[in-house]
Amino acid sequence: MLLTNLAAFLSTTKGAAAATVVAAAALTGVAATNQDVQNAVNTTVQTITRSADSSQPAVVAARNKADKDLRDAFRADQQKIAKLHSTHVDNTDRATLNTTVNTADAALRDRLTKALNDVAALTLGRNGLEGASGATGSTGSPDIKKEFTADTQTKIDEVVTTAVTDMDKIAKDAEDAVALLPTVTPGKPEDAGKPADVGKPTDVQGGKPASVPNPPAHP
Repeated sequence: MLLTNLAAFLSTTKGAAAATVVAAAALTGVAATNQDVQNAVNTTVQTITRSADSSQPAVVAARNKADKDLRDAFRADQQKIAKLHSTHVDNTDRATLNTTVNTADAALRDRLTKALNDVAALTLGRNGLEGASGATGSTGSPDIKKEFTADTQTKIDEVVTTAVTDMDKIAKDAEDAVALLPTVTPGKPEDAGKPADVGKPTDVQGGKPASVPNPPAHP
């Protein structure tokens, strides 16, 4: 059990310094006869080397992908909602339009925040991320992290899929609500103030007749 905890500790960032000490001890013979300790040191060295090569642990890659997918979906739906502001409605319906759009935008932000928090809860303290003090590991040590498993990845995927579906629905509901509002077609600026139908001079009483009779033929 002690060696298991040691191996887990050495895999953390804080354990990197300890790995150097253990490695030095192994070279001087202090730990050279203990195969488990040697294996732990070798694993740590490989982990440090992988980090130096900018290779992300699975938990970091999963968290970053989930974050990107959520924010991309949020931006797409937010743009749909923002476009609703330009809907031409009567002045009496303008307040209803603004309320509908603003309510949808707030709901969209709240749903994104919840999803990001859910992903953080699933990844915090996993192997590859630092956890809160005393919050991770069966021993209560903040340096002993839980393994990132396929089951955790599945849960993250479910959080993202559900959140994206919910955000799409928020945008769609807002579009449907605005579509029910009566719309108006704005006239041309040059037509402002003019009657809807202005008669032609020929249509005005006393004006030029619609047709001019032919003059009589000369004998």
